[in-house]
Amino acid sequence: MMMADYAVTDQLGKLHVVGGGLQLINRDHNSGQTAAFALVVTLVFPAEVFQEQYVFEVVLEDAAGNPVQVPSGVIRFAQNLTVDEPNLSRSGVPRRTLPAQTSVVLFFNTGLPLPPGQPLAWRARLDGESRPEWVQRFFVPGPRPAPVIG
Repeated sequence: MMMADYAVTDQLGKLHVVGGGLQLINRDHNSGQTAAFALVVTLVFPAEVFQEQYVFEVVLEDAAGNPVQVPSGVIRFAQNLTVDEPNLSRSGVPRRTLPAQTSVVLFFNTGLPLPPGQPLAWRARLDGESRPEWVQRFFVPGPRPAPVIG
């Protein structure tokens, strides 16, 4: 999982990323919205699970692991997922040689109304289960302190 300034997948499933590795997301303190950003979740499945179905979910959490509440509710993305076997026969690759791989890109082109000054994290889950490596931590800085004069 990674965050970036911009990301998209093309028709062949290739991932294109600009500004990958983002950990700080700036915020307009007048509007309360962050800058635009993308969350990329790359899923890789071994041949043993081809054709199995899962519930895939990404949730925004605070430092305590609780879902973050914004004015419109909890930020959560979920979908049913079937692991399709890659069709690489035209390339001469034998069946079941390579894992199934896909990247899910969530692009927030107008930003999000995220709270500043606290650590946040995206957590991915499959069938309700998560692992420490399925977490992407980041921070939204608050306004800079005013200079002290005198």
